Parts: sequence; C-alpha cells; structure tokens
Amino acid sequence: MNQNVKNFIPIANFLGEILGSNTEIILHDLTNYKQSTVHIINSHISGRKIGDPITDLMLDFITTESKGEKHYICNYNSKTADGKLLYSSTFFIRNEKNKIVGALGLNSDYHEFKKSLSFLSSLLPNYVDEKVNTLNHIKENLSSDPQELTINKIDAIINQFDVIPSRMTVDEKTEVMAALNDCGVFNIRGSIQEVANKLHMSEPSIYRYIKKIKTN
Repeated sequence: MNQNVKNFIPIANFLGEILGSNTEIILHDLTNYKQSTVHIINSHISGRKIGDPITDLMLDFITTESKGEKHYICNYNSKTADGKLLYSSTFFIRNEKNKIVGALGLNSDYHEFKKSLSFLSSLLPNYVDEKVNTLNHIKENLSSDPQELTINKIDAIINQFDVIPSRMTVDEKTEVMAALNDCGVFNIRGSIQEVANKLHMSEPSIYRYIKKIKTN
C-alpha cells in the first residue's frame, strides 16, 4: 500500500466512529486501479470490499486533476450496484509531487430519506420535486465489478458521438480510443475485449489503435 494512503487509515477509522453506521468510509490506493480499495468501514452501504477496483469518478479525476490543485469534491450523488442512492464526498490524497495517489471517500445512505421525500412531495410538490431531481443526478457509480465499471465508462464515451459504432469512421474510432486511453480505461483488466465488442472490432485492431495513439 502506498505510504501516503496508509497514513489516512487512522483518519478513516476516526470518521467511522463519528459518522456511524449510515456512512461508508472507503480508502483507495490509486496506484493500483484493479484493486484500489484498501480499507473500508461500513461496507454494507455499497457492498464493496477490500481489493475492489477504482470507480468511474476516480478515473476521471486521475486524468483531469492529478496535476491540478483540487484537493476534494463534496456533496455529489453516487449510486450502488443495486441502485441505492448515496450522498458522497471525496478527499484526494497527493504525494510529494502533487500527483493523486489515493482517495478517502464518504458515502452516506439516503435511501430512507428519499422515501420520506417521496411522501413529502405529495404535500409540497413544487419544493420537493426540485430537491429530488438534484438527488437523482448521479455523478459516481459504486460497483465492485470491474467489468461493469468498464462498460459504463465505454458507453459514456461512445454516447458522446452521434454515430453508432458500426458506422464510425477511422477518425471517429481514433477519437474514441484516445478518450478511453486518456481516462485510464485500458488499465483495467478485460477492457480491450469490452471495447472490441462495443465497437464491433477485433482485439488486435484495438491494440493497433492504442499503439497509434501512444506514438502520436
């Protein structure tokens, strides 16, 4: 485990004591995408466990913020693999060179709260509907399945294009490959096969595109 990340274990335990059983405290070592989860408290919240992979949000931030100055992101919505709505915040752990090497996440279970909002919406529809819509804006998917993470990320990038994969030009496929490469998808086991399936291509073709991108 990265030492910078290891230093946060006592803080995670401290937060776990304070926040109680409705908030998951999770520590990620982002030097290992495939098994980034190294410490977790209240794992019943998301169903994840030690050794589970990185999330889609973490992939995005490693790409966009690793050399930036942002230290945390607060009060966004996430969703578990079984559809449970969570209220989340993440603190990014940086090394001496300011590179993001880990993350400390807090995920609070608002399932019961959402049910209460549904009841209140019948009494105060104009006010509560706006709040429910805000809570339903999902920024992060919490899954212990690396294949699901890979598929979600691939779909999100492909959907940015107005052309279905079977009709994409070489340039469009190159753009897709570059975007997938930039957000670290190809570092996840099984991603080559998933990309090949989604783009109706062979795995050797995917490798050729990756090689082309990295040499340009």
